Amino acid sequence: MRAANPELEQNIKKGTLELLIKKEPYEIGMRDIAQICGVSAAAIYHYYKDKDSLFEAVKLDCLADLKTCLGKRISEKEETPLKAKAALEAFRDWSFDNPQIALLVMGKLKANTTASREELKAYYECNETGLQLLEQGIREGCAVSDDPRLDTAVLISGLWGTIEAILLKRADPAYWNSGKAYTDRYITICMGIFFPHTQHF
Repeated sequence: MRAANPELEQNIKKGTLELLIKKEPYEIGMRDIAQICGVSAAAIYHYYKDKDSLFEAVKLDCLADLKTCLGKRISEKEETPLKAKAALEAFRDWSFDNPQIALLVMGKLKANTTASREELKAYYECNETGLQLLEQGIREGCAVSDDPRLDTAVLISGLWGTIEAILLKRADPAYWNSGKAYTDRYITICMGIFFPHTQHF
């Protein structure tokens, strides 16, 4: 069996991401990917059994980049409420800085419904990070929640909804060019609900 070439594999994923930004997933075939990457389709099949598995690898790379962004912003804060706010802002900022990728990963690429519980963790790093911070806040007495996992899931989904509304111009037109102000309001409301005793925001 031919040895793996990490550089070639990265180039395949990079070329695939470029195509996914330009076209709908269903419009892309392995030959299209091979052409943009300058390799044969057989070379791609050496790494991925089909285009869906390749798309999943691209998605996971994008989510890993988002996780890195969150981690960096969280590490810059000392107190748990500020870490939680920084995580929400990092998710928002990453999405606004990479709008096409955010819309692709959060919407266009189909959900992986066959992944194991362990495999799914990589898809929900934002939720897990938020859950850990909320639970930490509860232990410290600065946060409240009757169901931290549910509340975190709803909070993250809601934040993405506000971001998506701006990116797709489905929000009030007055805020189409003020996405930060629009999403800041959502973040402030959520922080007030879950960290009601903190005066840092």
